[in-house]
Amino acid sequence: MVMAEISITPIGTGRTGISFYVAKALESISEMEGLRYELNPMGTVLESDEMNKILEAAGRMVEVLHNLGVERVSVILKVDSRRDKSSTISEKVNSVRRQMN
Repeated sequence: MVMAEISITPIGTGRTGISFYVAKALESISEMEGLRYELNPMGTVLESDEMNKILEAAGRMVEVLHNLGVERVSVILKVDSRRDKSSTISEKVNSVRRQMN
């Protein structure tokens, strides 16, 4: 299982808000087979059985912003690839919650 957290920031748009761009980036991956995602306040968590799907999603998200006229896009991508055990986004969160008092 491969999980990644991606944060994409358009630069030079003349606006401080980026929700429009985040929405368009997510729309570009919403129909991808073999990819699940979960938006959070600071980025988006991607989940797939294949690393290539994660990289394809990141590429699509960047490309859609360029197609909207954004000349520069900053991307932070943090990847967790695990082969000894398969766990989903919600399973990882639930594991932490079980450890909390």
